[in-house]
Amino acid sequence: MSIGKFVLNVIVAFIAFGVLYTVGGMLFADQMTAMIAAFHPEEEIFIATLSYHLVQTVVFVWLFDKAVGSGNLKDGAVFGLMVGIYLMASDAVWFTGLKDFPGDARVGLAILNIVIGGIIGVLLAFMHGKGWGSSGPDAAAE
Repeated sequence: MSIGKFVLNVIVAFIAFGVLYTVGGMLFADQMTAMIAAFHPEEEIFIATLSYHLVQTVVFVWLFDKAVGSGNLKDGAVFGLMVGIYLMASDAVWFTGLKDFPGDARVGLAILNIVIGGIIGVLLAFMHGKGWGSSGPDAAAE
């Protein structure tokens, strides 16, 4: 594994996640507003939230390298969709447990988790196909 390419993959994926969730949040603005009302104020949790998303991105990229590790876009999409479904289910578990959480507000985030997971999986496969992936025999030689 090439550490430099791994870091590049994490940075690109982290930025892509941020952009896609921001755009997706605009598409589901009403649902996101209802959901945000149930959370702590953003200024109190911003750093912690970014930190957790960074950890999720590192794990996503590492798992991609282990599970797919190629430039196959279809395999990247399937991997991303599966991780997106996992994230959707994980969110749903704790959303369901929150008292007074707006039930229909989670639909938008569930859709975003699945779709964005697939997009990031394709992005990582694309990067791997261009030689920018952090796994594989060519990466180990660096």
